[in-house]
Amino acid sequence: MHKWSSLSFRRLNQLVPSLLLLTLCSSCSVLHPVASHEKNAAPQAFAEQLFLKGDFENATLEYEQIYETALSAEDRNEALYGLACTQMMLAHTEDQLVEAINNLQRWDAIKGSAPFVENRHLLILALQEQRELIKERKNRLAERENQQNALIANQQIKIANMTATLEKQNNQIEKLQTQISELEAIDKNVQEKRKPL
Repeated sequence: MHKWSSLSFRRLNQLVPSLLLLTLCSSCSVLHPVASHEKNAAPQAFAEQLFLKGDFENATLEYEQIYETALSAEDRNEALYGLACTQMMLAHTEDQLVEAINNLQRWDAIKGSAPFVENRHLLILALQEQRELIKERKNRLAERENQQNALIANQQIKIANMTATLEKQNNQIEKLQTQISELEAIDKNVQEKRKPL
């Protein structure tokens, strides 16, 4: 029994440090990336919440801060994605929209073939917002075009009326000139008949 317990004890002594080392190594590799990811994910999650609540100005500020202070290229690129989406939500001019699209293209170029882990809902909302803005612009342009067409049609009617009035006046002038010519001819005839012979 004494032999058996010394063998078990020796094995246990060899196994315990190995298990302890294995446990420490595995917990280190698992805990540290999760902790650092959680640390970096918290600001991203907060910025996303601001975006989803419609607070785009503050979401932009958060994404800019994350972008400037990110420790890893991956976190920096995720912030660029969020920034591009918020810029697209706030874009009301062509230049603003171009800047947002440029940032989205930079994000895509940096992302390459890496898996898409960003919140696609942000991009969908931004694209829907731009769709609505494009519809509004299109409607305003169509309304302005209709107003211009109505104005042009109204001006053409006025021009046609003025042309018709001018033609009537020209006809009346021609009639009057003809009548004057006839009266002058009659007067000339009368004057010639009154002359003594």
